Amino acid sequence: MAKLIHFTLAILTFTQFYGQNIDSLKQIIQSSNDIEAKSSAYKAITNYYRRGDSVIFKRYLTEGIIYAHEINDTETELQLGFLNCKRLYSLGAYKKMITGIDSLIPMSKQLGLNELQGDLLNYKGNAYSNLSDYTNAAVTFIEYLAVAQALPDNTRPVAMANNNIGMAFLNMERFDQAILYLNRSLENQSEFDSDFKAHTYWNLGICYMEKEMYEEALDILKLGVAEAERKGDRYAAAGNQLCVGSVYLRQDSFEKGITAYREAYEMSTKSNLEPFKVIEALNGLIHAYNQLSRPLEAQQYIRLADSITDHHNLSDLRNREFLFQKGANLLQLGRPQEADAVFKRYSRAVDSLQNKENMQIIQTKETEFRTKEKERMLELQQADLDFQRLLNILLGVGTVFLVLIAFLVLRQQRLKIRHQKQEQELKEALQTVAMNKKLEDQRLRIAKELHDNIGSQLTYLASAAQNIGIGMKKVPSEVTENKLKDLSDFSQEAIADLRDTIWVMNRSLISWEDLAERIRYLAHKVSNTTGIQVNVKKEGDNDTALNPAQTMNIFRIIQEAVNNAVKHAQAKEICIRLEVGPPSFIEIQDDGKGYDSQNISSSSSGLRNMQSRADKLDASLDITSSEKGTKVRLEISDLQDAV
Repeated sequence: MAKLIHFTLAILTFTQFYGQNIDSLKQIIQSSNDIEAKSSAYKAITNYYRRGDSVIFKRYLTEGIIYAHEINDTETELQLGFLNCKRLYSLGAYKKMITGIDSLIPMSKQLGLNELQGDLLNYKGNAYSNLSDYTNAAVTFIEYLAVAQALPDNTRPVAMANNNIGMAFLNMERFDQAILYLNRSLENQSEFDSDFKAHTYWNLGICYMEKEMYEEALDILKLGVAEAERKGDRYAAAGNQLCVGSVYLRQDSFEKGITAYREAYEMSTKSNLEPFKVIEALNGLIHAYNQLSRPLEAQQYIRLADSITDHHNLSDLRNREFLFQKGANLLQLGRPQEADAVFKRYSRAVDSLQNKENMQIIQTKETEFRTKEKERMLELQQADLDFQRLLNILLGVGTVFLVLIAFLVLRQQRLKIRHQKQEQELKEALQTVAMNKKLEDQRLRIAKELHDNIGSQLTYLASAAQNIGIGMKKVPSEVTENKLKDLSDFSQEAIADLRDTIWVMNRSLISWEDLAERIRYLAHKVSNTTGIQVNVKKEGDNDTALNPAQTMNIFRIIQEAVNNAVKHAQAKEICIRLEVGPPSFIEIQDDGKGYDSQNISSSSSGLRNMQSRADKLDASLDITSSEKGTKVRLEISDLQDAV
């Protein structure tokens, strides 16, 4: 969503006070006896250094405030305080700036300095917006509107206030209210040559786009492009044009979207927009070509986006939408392995975003808890002081005031009960956040399991089916039949893997007996299919339940060991033994021909996956092999801390 850069906060004094240079201003401060000239010089030189040397700025700010206080010039004192708030705003110290402005507003209101009060409220509202606190931003901008309406020449500030209220509601996704204020702003702007009208069109177009009123959105955004070009505002022109392209894509008008995004890309580069804005235009083009099944034409824009990313060192979190479109493009080009690598980067970026959001929720709740705890302590301290004061009076006056003591005790008890209730509610809220975090972690584990096992198998099936279709007329039918049989066998394996995954993920907790039963089912299936005798034996007992991730890791290790014995060992018998502890042991032993560990690549995917899953269980995995057979031994010391 677009955010407007506000223009109402102009340079305060330097050109206003006689066009004086810095040396002459310093001379006035040092030697002039003219009170008005000296006050003006302090304001001008402080404003001059506001974006420069912090030491010199603080020096003249402090001197100016002291001087204004000595001559009882409250207005100058307030304006110098406002300059300090402006500096804090430019440094991004928004919370500190809000505190400073709150200290200036009451006096500016008392002195009837409506223009200064309006500027203070406008800055405060923008600070809340930059903190993403749009509720307080809207409230502050509404206060700004009330002050602006009382100004003699109020057309421009009223237009600005209405625009800013609309932007706050837009960011709160309260689009109908946003549209009302933005239209009022446009009505006000019709009375003067506005330099922010294109930004208002931009915000209004977004509102209609989000309400799926696409034709209205297009009309408004095109007006925004035209207005921005008239004013030479390349930033607003590019922003409006990007939204035009977005509307076309939402309407599935991909050819129009391509034209619009090309124009947006040219505007973005000419106006030196931020790199991620340029990539937004390129991403629109890539998405449109992907939707039209023209992946080769999208490649040139992918290369451009990659070069911008490398040059500016943009993070995957910032580029996550581009990564998704790039992965989709690689799949269309029949390059699933490259696509899988890109999708993993996309998945990590999304996970990072969700973790940040969860942390922000927790931090917000903790801040609320600490704030209310401080309030509770202050109230209790105040109550104790009241109690002591009344007790002293009661000792002097007598029994007449005993009723007041009873009242105070009752009041204190009610206060404690109320705050205990608040404390309990806050604890429950924090527990809810923690539970949501656990649920989110569980969802991510399910997604990773499906992606790692089923996703890669489905990608292989799609690629294999495509290759068989291409080669049907070029190879003998016997070859095609063999490939189709292999494809069918692989499909059955994929289905079995999916069933195993669903069995595990459908349960929140799984007992060792449930796991043993599933292993017996695996043994039965292998025996029926291969003729190899597979025995399962469970010893010991443990009430500790397994979570889905632990169960899946143990089961996959056993499954991989059995598959290796079936496919490579020429075994006649496989024994699976579960000894439930703690510690717990799982052994898979076959009577096959074994293998030479020197000839096994360290990069073997099967062995690497087994070791990776053992690491997640914080377990030790030992594989020994000789000509008499192979034994896989998994030792799990404690599953309480396993991931």
